[in-house]
Amino acid sequence: MSRIVTFTSLFPSSVAPTHGLFVHDRMHRVAARGGFAWQVVAPVPDVVWPLRPAGWRCGRATPLGEAWEGVEVAHPRWRHWPGMIRRQARAMAAGARAMVAALAAREPIVLDAHYLWPDGVAAATLARELGIPYTLTARGTDVNVLAQRPALRARIAEAAASAHGCFAVSGALAARFAEAAGLPSSRVEVARNGVDLARFRPGDAATARAALELPACGFLVLCVGRLVASKGFVTAAKAMAALPDDARLVVIGEGPERGAIAAALPSTIFLGPQPPARVALACQACDALALPSEREGWPNVVTEALASGLPVVATPVGGIPEILGEAPPPWLGALCPVGDVAAFGRAFAALATSPPARAQVRAHAERFGWDEPVARLCDVFRAALARRIV
Repeated sequence: MSRIVTFTSLFPSSVAPTHGLFVHDRMHRVAARGGFAWQVVAPVPDVVWPLRPAGWRCGRATPLGEAWEGVEVAHPRWRHWPGMIRRQARAMAAGARAMVAALAAREPIVLDAHYLWPDGVAAATLARELGIPYTLTARGTDVNVLAQRPALRARIAEAAASAHGCFAVSGALAARFAEAAGLPSSRVEVARNGVDLARFRPGDAATARAALELPACGFLVLCVGRLVASKGFVTAAKAMAALPDDARLVVIGEGPERGAIAAALPSTIFLGPQPPARVALACQACDALALPSEREGWPNVVTEALASGLPVVATPVGGIPEILGEAPPPWLGALCPVGDVAAFGRAFAALATSPPARAQVRAHAERFGWDEPVARLCDVFRAALARRIV
């Protein structure tokens, strides 16, 4: 028997059930379609007591091992020193070494690493030591921000050079990955995220609003994501302030920018973090999605909103133009410059005045199901495991 071992800190757990869901969604489909045995090594950073930041309880409470949605997940600890980013990959590899070595000794494996730093570089270190194949998937900030640091860039390039496969979730991110790693563009493939077309679909807005205790009337704009400055949700809040009083911003997520969003638009409705089923319900309840980000990889929330029949007003960053098109038709939404409050306001007003047919928006989203990327990934993992067996 041979096995895919997903290696990443971006994976859900019983303590953080929505963290890294996109990795689970991809790999459980790959395992099911390809008939692969599959398990996960999701290292958890361990910070010595005097240096632990506020909110560290989540990491400390994560079990050493558990079954999560049918897959076996191990959470080995690695020593993390805040602020010492250049040591992270080496420390993560040290913490997970015994676990990965035991798996490799038991049967042929391929390491499937997600997020290039420190996860991908740590996985590459272990794979080279153990003589096993590995793949790397870039997700966003790892390439857009971290790989721009010369020291980290060099380590990422070294890891990518001997990877069996290098992937990114959008064309824009693939180009940046190849540039950062010094690879030909053909060496980094796009394996975009898919959307669950059964979960995210148009539904009865009135019923969804009642279930979420949202206003029964008025134009509702949805924002989903971590409430940090780079997501630009303050821009959406300021843009909404110019709309009629019954226009409301609905925000799913938590983070340090909550106060700034509330200050820009006191009528904002904060729902906090929500599981996928409740996000799907919010998409049915609202009239548009806003994503005014400074940077993105392949934002799942955009395809989830479109699959629900929701037009999207976003910035032309990362994979967003690949989803909406460089010049999206008005019924699909709009692309607005980063930080341009007036442009977002005009786009919201246009959608409030002329709401599109949800079935038309949904039809555009149906091209973004999981079949295509999963089929390609199955081929890559079969080839990697065959090479290991030989």
